[in-house]
Amino acid sequence: MGSSRFPGKTMSELAGHPMLRHVADRVKRARLIDRVVVATTDHAADDPIAQFCEREAIACFRGSESDVLDRFYQAARKHEADAVVRVTADCPLIDPEVVDKVVERYEKGDCDYACNVLRYTYPDGLDTEVFSFTSLERSWREAKNPADREHVTLYLVNGTFRTVNVESEIPVPPGEYRWTVDYPSDLEFVRKIYSELSGRGRFGFKEVLQLLKERPDLAATQTEVISNEGYYKSLYDQARGEVAPKRSVAKSQEWFARSQKVIPGCSQTFSKGYTQFVQGVAPIFLQRGLGSRVWDVDGNEYIDYIQGLLPNILGYANEEVTRAVSEQIAEGHSFSLPHPLEVQLAEKLTELIPCAEMVRFGKNGSDVTAGAIRAARAFTGRERVACCGYHGWQDWYIGSTTRNGGVPAAVCALTEAFRYNDLASLEELLQRHPGEFAAVIMEPTNFEKPAPGFLQGVKDLAHRHGALLVFDEICTGFRFGLGGAQKLLGVTPDLACFGKAMGNGFPIACVLGRADVMRVFTEIFYSFTFAGEVASMAAALKVLEILETTDSLARMEANGITLQDAVNVMAREAGLDRRIKCVGWPYWTLIQFTDLEGNESSILKDLFQQEVMKRGILMHTTHNLSAAHDNHDIQQTLETYAEVMKTLAGWIEDPKPARYLEGTPTKPIFRVR
Repeated sequence: MGSSRFPGKTMSELAGHPMLRHVADRVKRARLIDRVVVATTDHAADDPIAQFCEREAIACFRGSESDVLDRFYQAARKHEADAVVRVTADCPLIDPEVVDKVVERYEKGDCDYACNVLRYTYPDGLDTEVFSFTSLERSWREAKNPADREHVTLYLVNGTFRTVNVESEIPVPPGEYRWTVDYPSDLEFVRKIYSELSGRGRFGFKEVLQLLKERPDLAATQTEVISNEGYYKSLYDQARGEVAPKRSVAKSQEWFARSQKVIPGCSQTFSKGYTQFVQGVAPIFLQRGLGSRVWDVDGNEYIDYIQGLLPNILGYANEEVTRAVSEQIAEGHSFSLPHPLEVQLAEKLTELIPCAEMVRFGKNGSDVTAGAIRAARAFTGRERVACCGYHGWQDWYIGSTTRNGGVPAAVCALTEAFRYNDLASLEELLQRHPGEFAAVIMEPTNFEKPAPGFLQGVKDLAHRHGALLVFDEICTGFRFGLGGAQKLLGVTPDLACFGKAMGNGFPIACVLGRADVMRVFTEIFYSFTFAGEVASMAAALKVLEILETTDSLARMEANGITLQDAVNVMAREAGLDRRIKCVGWPYWTLIQFTDLEGNESSILKDLFQQEVMKRGILMHTTHNLSAAHDNHDIQQTLETYAEVMKTLAGWIEDPKPARYLEGTPTKPIFRVR
């Protein structure tokens, strides 16, 4: 009854009865439920709940208001439960068939905890969790953190228990439907659903889904709420905000000194270089990686949210990929003639990617974007290129940036940028040089989502001016789904470039697209020794197989949503929501750091990076998730973010926050997104 957002909601009127009555009645209809117990608090404000249960002959247990885990444990113990099915009283659309489905999965006996909430494929509001009394008792005995006591199953999910998730046969995108009652407007939404469907007899989530497809206006008044918001707030509240000690990076510094004598810049990739981290705090050299984690040369362990700059979609040293590569290497991998794997991989890519009719391979993103532009120029007989995003290090693109040293001026002049979600900027560019553009190349999306009609508008403009549309999907490819962002967003380009995640860290990329354009590759010079190296192709085939046959992408999406929501809730709790914001798609999110005027704040970014690094998180400012990131990683990350947010909340009010920096600040490369 004491809900801070909607006091008294449990007993609010819904279709002539208290909402709690509907929840209890719907749960009672589940075939596999033996007994319904209401576990409420011993606070006087909850007397109406106890009185209602007495009138309705529903078992009621009263326990601690703050230690909810103890309340559940004591209720289960009193009623001699050997298994507990947990639903919450603010879900009046709970479906007994869904409850039974989760119970059936639990009863297979190979898990301690079954649910449908580890990854949301059901609408929020059908949440069902089933766990053994033995697991509940162990959680009750071992859980010490206040958040673990407040949120009943948190310790179960993040501990060493065997967990499984039940998927909906009619999956819905996470966050698309929210049927819980958190605010009065949510109750009004549920009242409309009951009013529309009550005359049709008993209804479940399928009937509600169908109704909302017919009447999307019914949900228009709902308040947007972040799932698990209370949990993120609990983590922030219990954080101490203490300054973490530095980790020793002495051996990194030794290797750095050696590298300066023989390697210009110390690194082969700008974004992996020492200037991109707070020097003296961050490691400079890594020794090994496994799954989601890496170890530096000093032996420090980190959860890695860089993952090699996105390639490791399955995590470091994935056993299946390594085995596939090893088996191929044992038979040779750089041959004197083409190998059948080249054909097999090309065939698989044409099955998966909408624009793909033919394929050519390369080793990295710059190879294939340069190849796409050369093909477009040859196909159209034109030279100019319009670009939007980052497209690699080759002259044709890098000449248009501030890193254009060594690129002839004539080459620099042929590529010009337009602004994302600004069709007018592209149209002005194309009209300024009519009949001269060979291609419009762009990242279909990165951290900013396309405005309605924008991508189709780009395609229409490009074709109207006789140019080809090229999607650079080096970053989005496979991470945004097996068909890439083009399939997710419903716009098919003429050519597209894929790489990074394609080989889980093994060097491989491809340019693919319309057959008539791709046949130009038989005439242009796109030819290099290692383009047909097949160990990486074996890796790519195994990666695609794993992504097709497992829930890897779904788990990454779920974890991405959790991290994004947690950052934004914790930033708000710290009073930093105007300064820190996590944006982007769940598959690839960016933490933005700004000053009060909305300008990028390098000092705030550096302080955040410094503090998470000291606590064992390796990152730039993005969440480059892999399928290897598990519940333990996410939990550790959330606890780290809570500590760091609370620390920064005190520092950022200082007139000179830079005095908290414990090393040399980072240096920007150049801004492209």
